[in-house]
Amino acid sequence: MIGISHSSEKRAIIDIGSNTVRLVIYNGPLRAPVVMLNEKVNARLGRDLDRDGTLSEKALKTALGALGRFSRLLALHRVRDVDCVATAAARDASNGPQFLEAVRGFGLSPRLLSGNEEARASAHAVIAAFPGAHGTVADLGGGSLELIGVENGTISPRGITMPFGTLRLPGLRSNDAKAFSTVVHERLAANGWNGGKDEPLYIVGGSWRALAQQAMRELKWPVDDPHGFALPADDVLRIARQFAKGRIENPDPRISSSRLASLPDAAALLAELVIALQPSEIVFSSWGLREGLLYAQLEPEVQAEPPMLASVAGFALGVRVSAEEAVAVAKWTAPVCDDGEDSNGHGPGNENDRILRQASTLLALAAMRTEPNLRTEEATTWALRKRWIGLDMRGRGMMAMTVFANAGLSGIPEPFDRLATRADLDRAIGWGLAIRLCRRLHGGCHTALDLSQLATTPEIITLSLQERGLPLFNPAAAKDIKALGEWLGRSWRVLGPDDEVIAEG
Repeated sequence: MIGISHSSEKRAIIDIGSNTVRLVIYNGPLRAPVVMLNEKVNARLGRDLDRDGTLSEKALKTALGALGRFSRLLALHRVRDVDCVATAAARDASNGPQFLEAVRGFGLSPRLLSGNEEARASAHAVIAAFPGAHGTVADLGGGSLELIGVENGTISPRGITMPFGTLRLPGLRSNDAKAFSTVVHERLAANGWNGGKDEPLYIVGGSWRALAQQAMRELKWPVDDPHGFALPADDVLRIARQFAKGRIENPDPRISSSRLASLPDAAALLAELVIALQPSEIVFSSWGLREGLLYAQLEPEVQAEPPMLASVAGFALGVRVSAEEAVAVAKWTAPVCDDGEDSNGHGPGNENDRILRQASTLLALAAMRTEPNLRTEEATTWALRKRWIGLDMRGRGMMAMTVFANAGLSGIPEPFDRLATRADLDRAIGWGLAIRLCRRLHGGCHTALDLSQLATTPEIITLSLQERGLPLFNPAAAKDIKALGEWLGRSWRVLGPDDEVIAEG
């Protein structure tokens, strides 16, 4: 397992957008920052830009009031690492420079991002959240839409920005759907955009995140966090066209009224992008400009850390489980867990699956430090509902199945098979049963793992105990190795010093 970098220093981003002005304070793992405070004000700075080219007095008053509060909160929280950025509204308004000068009066140092810089920040966020991402990143804000390409950790040198923000879309759609479609396609052609065909389209922005939440609700999806939710392009086109018609029936209660109001317009724009770009699938990202700015500041060795492990490791520390413990257990169980590869190339030769197993081990161990009557239900909820960066839906299903089997349960709950294949879930059950054997045999003491060794062949699982480890073997351990052997379809045996057979089955 790769080491995880933590920081005791709080970091903050102030994002002065066209629709909202937001402060987010982070701490925790550098590679998977944890939100301490997230506060926003709907200042709607870009609302009147198309009318007279200026930021309205009402919007300015609201924004500056919020920024004054944010400045005071930063001082109270003693945050010294602050990045304050402004985007489309301040960039396009004739009185934008005067507004930014007023912001400096609070002791802040706002940076005015160009459209290309804004696109690159969102691309950094997608690269950070989805290692190996390749395709197009589309970021929908209040004042603009940015598009930029990514390819295995690199960002295209040039992105494009277009005036299709959520505050502008109602006016663009006020005539008819055909005119709106023509405007979108003509603007893409004028910017020379022709990429993204048959590749993933990663979409960023609060209105599209709301669209994902509503789609998950209507599909009765077993996971309700939209981060990492992915659908084939044809399915997204159908859903987007449905939502673009207007009133949303049975809305997700987590969607704010302002987001719900902008959802039809955001859906209409997404439908046109799917038609124009012809992507293979649409992947929803909850990480955007702010997280991209944080990621871009990291040293290369920190950027290279697996975000899934960083995310789970930071969480597990809260229940006093260290990454070192998970390393030891993952190494001990490797002979039976890293055994075999499926038809999709998942298995011991797949680095992503090795990381997934380590993260699942860490979460399973963390579950043992919680209330016994709740631990299985609680840990399954962690796997399915908590936001884990770098974990896709298949990974969620396998992680949930691992912690479920770690409790000694091998039946597959109904929602899991919508996330992962039966073969994947069967492998995860093996992971969980192996973790259960390991932790119960050694009494949860990872420093005792060198007293025993697990080995396997296609026919038999062998547990070898040193002299000092013999007292650890008890009926519960015999039951656990029997369950593991039966699940894997192999016989089993327990050997003492000089290969003396202590138990077998």
